[in-house]
Amino acid sequence: MVTKIKSGALAGIDGLDVRVEVDISRGLPGFHLVGLPGAEVRESRQRVLAALRNSGVGLPTGKITVNLAPAGLRKEGASFDLAIAMGVMATREGPLNDRCLQGDQAPLFLGELSLSGRLQPVRGLLAMVSAAAARGDSLVVVPACQAWEARLVRGVRVVAAGNLAEVVHWWRTGEEPPRAGRAENPVALPDRPEKPVMAHLQGQPALAKAAVVAAAGRHNILLVGPPGTGKTRLARLLGACQPPLERAEALAITRIHSAAGTLAEGCLVARRPFRAPHHSITRAGLVGGGAGLAPGEVTLAHGGLLFLDELAEFAPSVLDSLREPLEDGRITLARGSGRRTYPADFQLVGAMNPCRCGYLGSGVRDCRCSVSERRRYLSRLSGPLLDRIDLFVQVPEWEGAFLEGETADPVPAPGADWRQLVTTGAWPFLAARCAGKPLLPLDVEARRHLEAVRQPLGLSLRSVGACRRVASTMARLDQEPKVRRRHILEALEFRLENLGLEAVG
Repeated sequence: MVTKIKSGALAGIDGLDVRVEVDISRGLPGFHLVGLPGAEVRESRQRVLAALRNSGVGLPTGKITVNLAPAGLRKEGASFDLAIAMGVMATREGPLNDRCLQGDQAPLFLGELSLSGRLQPVRGLLAMVSAAAARGDSLVVVPACQAWEARLVRGVRVVAAGNLAEVVHWWRTGEEPPRAGRAENPVALPDRPEKPVMAHLQGQPALAKAAVVAAAGRHNILLVGPPGTGKTRLARLLGACQPPLERAEALAITRIHSAAGTLAEGCLVARRPFRAPHHSITRAGLVGGGAGLAPGEVTLAHGGLLFLDELAEFAPSVLDSLREPLEDGRITLARGSGRRTYPADFQLVGAMNPCRCGYLGSGVRDCRCSVSERRRYLSRLSGPLLDRIDLFVQVPEWEGAFLEGETADPVPAPGADWRQLVTTGAWPFLAARCAGKPLLPLDVEARRHLEAVRQPLGLSLRSVGACRRVASTMARLDQEPKVRRRHILEALEFRLENLGLEAVG
């Protein structure tokens, strides 16, 4: 008799349907696993047999053949352990509890087994349960430590077990383990300040204004300045200023981090990600790739903020790989093994020094770099990459007023209630007001000015679009129905910083 058990596989961040077929025939004792299994799957033979024996389940005598269908899909991970063990047991003993085995209500088994039979967590469980629910499956058996993750999917009944013996008991009697009916409420860890305030930027009015605009419109921003001027502090402040997540967004981000193995146990991702990879990261680490086409940092930052400190120290080829995700909000990876597209909609915040030594234009120390060294340093940033950044800010050195304890609001902007939101720590309301909203129309003077300066400044169509987006954010902050000429002028100031950067580079 061939027993068929439902299970699931992970392909990138998506769950796939896998059927575990088990046959026990006469012949020399052996355990044969077919269906294009990876190294982790092949090792499940020893784990499954030891777990069955240590859980009080008798081992069959004969030749055990396990097929993982579809055979053309390469199977990776240890999520099949529980399904294989239940298939071996059911083939040996028969379907004692028909409700558990047959029909549309047949359970889907997910979980890794230890040698003692304990159920261990698996990567990507949320994605696999979501895919099962989309196919119409309504019953899943998962490790107890991941029951909260499976219960995030609506319309699915979850049986949570701590070990193989509990699953076998449920299989034979239909009695669920005690923990199966217990409700769990996943929470988010407080990994960032809840109320960022403008006190972090006192004494730096230009930096504060850039922070307001970038936070409100979730604009990509590049900060250029000497060491110790607050660039990193601003980036982390922007990370804390992200707007709250809707349930659908939280589930999508949680699914990504579950598949990547970066999800904290018992914690739904309820805050937008903040990723800050080191400048030595490879292209595969940043955008994804490798043998399994794994997601990279741009996907892990989806819905949140990607901070690249010391931007000019990244390899040029690595930086240029950001073009597609910055433009399209997704990244497509292709390899001989297949092709996958991952979400990568994030806010980019870059920080860098103006030269190799870091003190070009500093009033404290003299720059030691030659002109050719400066050009070499800045040439690592390509024009197409810079064209995809909305705000360019030359960060000044600290002013003396900050050291003397200045406490006034540093934002030199027209009177509007958004300043009160900033100073009281309600930054996320700014993004809720501006980010993702349609562009405001230009008034006559604003349109004429933008058309007049486009050709003399050498602005590309993408740069003009960036100016319009930034100006629209400023107009919304000022509660204007249209973009005024002053908004275009302010937005162009941020583009002029880019022109100066390219001229030196």
